[in-house]
Amino acid sequence: MPARRKTTGDVSSIDNRIRTNSEWSCLTKTEAELFNQKVLCRVYGVNETVFMEGDPCKGLYFVESGLVGVRKTDIEGQSALVRLAGPGDTLGYRPFLAKQSHRASAEVIEAAKVCFIDAQTARQLLHDNHELGLRFLERTARALGESEDRLFQLAALNVHVRVIHLLVLLHDRWGRSVGDGAVDIEIPLTRHDLASMVGARPETVSRAIRHLENEGLARFRGRNVHIEQFDRLAEELHANLSGLH
Repeated sequence: MPARRKTTGDVSSIDNRIRTNSEWSCLTKTEAELFNQKVLCRVYGVNETVFMEGDPCKGLYFVESGLVGVRKTDIEGQSALVRLAGPGDTLGYRPFLAKQSHRASAEVIEAAKVCFIDAQTARQLLHDNHELGLRFLERTARALGESEDRLFQLAALNVHVRVIHLLVLLHDRWGRSVGDGAVDIEIPLTRHDLASMVGARPETVSRAIRHLENEGLARFRGRNVHIEQFDRLAEELHANLSGLH
């Protein structure tokens, strides 16, 4: 009978480089020591690039702190923010697993510490730890589902509802309760980035925001959004989604 793999609780040496909510938390003590021996970390300033679309994928990137935006660029040179990566997120795993070049760029939105693990070490860890590979497979499957959801939203939902959906998603990571069902969300995005994430023009998103304010669902002040009754916003989203079934 094969020996049981050590549990996450036995991994005490991984320090803050491997968050408990990341794929890497399943490493054994020995694997974590290898990770920490090989990892290279760097602090990036705002607007610095971690890697470029089209660059060879030479390993995996792990966000230790801060915020990184993943952007894709069209043939006319216009970029669109497609997702956000915060502490605990791994970047580059899809092109790494597919043995392809990076299919998007990673640009720092808030000063970030990003760690890099080279391809040889990453493949060794994936080979030795089947659970790690399974976790990245699950992450890839979730990402595919999110892409399908986004295509559905673009086809079926108006911009007003897409903005509500994005606010609900942002609330999960950047929202904080301020009492009596009210929440504040510090949105780390420009209006242009908000627009690209919902697949609309900035002026269209601005109209949707004014509509939300007129309905009393949200109040925007710079990058802060105050939602007096978050449950009401969530119900508005649910009602619009339910109407499509």
